[in-house]
Amino acid sequence: MNHLRNDRNGQSVFESVLIFISLVICLMVLVPVLSNLWPAFTNNLNNYSANETIFGPTVKKLTPLLIGVAVLLAILALVFGIRLFQEEFGG
Repeated sequence: MNHLRNDRNGQSVFESVLIFISLVICLMVLVPVLSNLWPAFTNNLNNYSANETIFGPTVKKLTPLLIGVAVLLAILALVFGIRLFQEEFGG
C-alpha cells in the first residue's frame, strides 16, 4: 500500500494538515472572544475619547487597527513559528 510521501524540500502532508487544523481552531476560539469583548471595549474607548481631548481621538482610531494587526501577527507567528521551532530544535 502506498503511503503519503514527504516533499524533501518542504513540509510533510501531515504537518500541513495539522497547521491548517490548528489555525481553524484558533480562529474558532478567537472570533467569539473578540465579538463578546468588542462592545465593552468600544464603549470604554468612546468614554476615554470624550474625557481626554488630546490623545482620546487618536487612541480611539488606532486601537482597533492595532488589535487587527496583532491578531494577524499572532496567526502568522503560529504558522511560521511551528516550522521555525522544528528546524531550530531538530524536530
